[in-house]
Amino acid sequence: MAGDFGHGLSAYLQPQAVAITNHSKAGGTQQFSQADLLQAYLQYHIANVSIRLGRQQLVYGDQRLLGHLGWKDVARTFDGVKGMYHAGSVKLDVFAVHPADIGKMTPSVAAPQGQSLVTWEDRRLIGAYGTYIAAPDSGIDAYLINWHHNQHASVGQGRNLNTFGMRLFGKWSGFDGTAETVFQTGTWSGNVSQKASAYSVKAGYTFDLWQIRIGVEYDYSPGDDKADATTHKNFVFPFHTNHMHYGEMDRFSWGNMKDLRFSMKTTPLKGLTFIGNAHLFYLAEATGDWLNVVGTGIIFAGKPGYTQTKAGTEIDLKLVYNIEAINGLKLVGLFGIFNPGGVVTERNAGNADVAKFGYLIANYKF
Repeated sequence: MAGDFGHGLSAYLQPQAVAITNHSKAGGTQQFSQADLLQAYLQYHIANVSIRLGRQQLVYGDQRLLGHLGWKDVARTFDGVKGMYHAGSVKLDVFAVHPADIGKMTPSVAAPQGQSLVTWEDRRLIGAYGTYIAAPDSGIDAYLINWHHNQHASVGQGRNLNTFGMRLFGKWSGFDGTAETVFQTGTWSGNVSQKASAYSVKAGYTFDLWQIRIGVEYDYSPGDDKADATTHKNFVFPFHTNHMHYGEMDRFSWGNMKDLRFSMKTTPLKGLTFIGNAHLFYLAEATGDWLNVVGTGIIFAGKPGYTQTKAGTEIDLKLVYNIEAINGLKLVGLFGIFNPGGVVTERNAGNADVAKFGYLIANYKF
């Protein structure tokens, strides 16, 4: 819902309600519901400058650092202020925000089971994200983001990280590609120095027939071998949409990992899209931690003596159907399967079972 008050002043209000039924072998069947304001802000625009105040999304680049999941709000919408300068080939956003304090919608067998498990009030982001368009659909992004937890934060007290990087992107004659390099400095929890980096490159070609796109992507981030306790070397950034890049099953973040992905996307019928991805996953450091999608959760802890780096393979198949007869209704179905590698066998007492994952989402926008 948008309103224009004239003289450059406008308002935007976007409520959202979510209902989830989740089932797993470990937790059984659980149900969650959430209703909140996804976005609610005032904006003032004059000439090439805009100021936005209130609850808002931050969505940039390939969403490896800042993006939105599309249905779940926790740590994906922010309260604060953003200034925007857009003129010709140059775009620059400057923001000072903190993650909105919204109830957590992650299945949990422990109380409070899906309610807010942490508060975000003591965490903040200050940053700048700039884009230069050199040609149609081609250009370069550059950014600097400071992520800080003060001493009252419930998790990660004292983190003060500077994340800075560049992203090249382009499209021409059916080809598309991006390449991104990002670094982190600053302080991790407990006054430990942060020194990390991550890299990504992807390319694809789209055919006219059924809009078939064939693509390949390689993602890499050096891990922490734990040889130096005074330095934290795992790249961590919690506000991404990593599952769209590193597997729908959320077993990997952009830290201590190597991922070779082969992808296909096609639209054979109006409103119907098929997406297929195959991932070959490895750990960059055999002795380092295997980190989950948020970068701080540990699937398997590392230790000296580990030698295996092949984590496994994942195949994800997704169908997206925009129903023409009901404007605004979208159905999304996914099935994923993960076949574990030597890392799992080595770290899980020789056990390495295949994992399966699926979901069905109905999304309706008024």
